[in-house]
Amino acid sequence: MMLKQSVSPQIQSFIREPLLCDRAEKLLLLRHDRKNRKDNRFLSLVPGKTNYTLVFEDDSLPDDHGAHNVIKVNSIEEIILYVGLLGASCEMYLSPEYLSSPGEWLGKLENIQSKLAFEALDGADSETIAALLRKIPLDIDGLLKSPLAVRDEDVVPGVVNPDVIHKKNPANALLSEPYFAGRLVYYNMLMHTEELRFDHESDHVQGMLLLEAMRQAGIATTHLSSGLPATGGMTLMSYCTSFYNYIEHKAPVIIRSYTSYTVPQEVGEKDSFAICQVYQWGKLCAEATLNAVVFMNKERYTRHRRRTENLSARNRRLFTSKVQAMSKPVSNE
Repeated sequence: MMLKQSVSPQIQSFIREPLLCDRAEKLLLLRHDRKNRKDNRFLSLVPGKTNYTLVFEDDSLPDDHGAHNVIKVNSIEEIILYVGLLGASCEMYLSPEYLSSPGEWLGKLENIQSKLAFEALDGADSETIAALLRKIPLDIDGLLKSPLAVRDEDVVPGVVNPDVIHKKNPANALLSEPYFAGRLVYYNMLMHTEELRFDHESDHVQGMLLLEAMRQAGIATTHLSSGLPATGGMTLMSYCTSFYNYIEHKAPVIIRSYTSYTVPQEVGEKDSFAICQVYQWGKLCAEATLNAVVFMNKERYTRHRRRTENLSARNRRLFTSKVQAMSKPVSNE
């Protein structure tokens, strides 16, 4: 009880009961108290305060832990990226044994700040982010508290604003209104669009429909999560997709997406990528990485289109000239 009385009320609230009086816990409590932190919700000795719990590969959770979703990490760099992705919805668990071991992990973890995490995240490439996302379980508990449909009997919310998917007709939208969690954006996938028609019924969701839904999610997330103005545009440069499981028509489908785009300091075009993952019943069914060039306004996008049209016209002229030259009869003289 003496330990509990020797620290501030804020630090007492940081650790849930029961309060274990061992060397490692004293170290953690006293260091936080000495720094006079109001409440550190990232470092934890009792997992389960947030939706996601990070733990080192060679560390272990207590047998009776209350963690909702566990993510195994292997470096400080990886932890920093997860802080950028998940924000306040993640915590870092350190066992008393791990705290007592050499490595100065506590000091390194205490130095992680949101600004540092966002900078590291913005500098990461698409392969790195995709690998991180695959390790993040779908947060069922958080989604059940959101407006999105999760269970078979849930009602899908309204359609996303067609402006953020570059559509004029809401009937062509394949996304619901969004739900935000850290830098990740979630949508329910809709099952019909006037733009795509199939000549036969299928017992699962068609691949073309999934491709269009993920394309829309990449565009919408760039607008909604990163502040791209409604007047901005983008050109898709590449689209890499993997399919893992069939998707059924009559159960909710959730799309989780991330975009690397941040508004540039000067108005102009910027390379960007989006990563989209499709889930049904909590299982990853498909994912895609979309690379694009993003334009802050319509004028720049229009100039880009003119440049590509001129390039296409030039390619056509060169091709036509080559075909005509090859079509000329060969003289036998």
